Amino acid sequence: MPPRRTPETGMVKLCGLQDGCPTVDFSDPEKVVVADDFGGKVQLTREQWTELKTRFVQKLDQQG
Repeated sequence: MPPRRTPETGMVKLCGLQDGCPTVDFSDPEKVVVADDFGGKVQLTREQWTELKTRFVQKLDQQG
């Protein structure tokens, strides 16, 4: 079964097997903000976010 896609709206918590829960904030239509558990943040334009996702999909397609 393929992984379930999470809608790119609001705030998404990425809680995994470890203690922390990084977040991805889609609240602003112009940008995406990724925040770690240590106070660090990366702000991307929507265009940059789309490019990032595209590169990961291409890499996975090449491997699989």
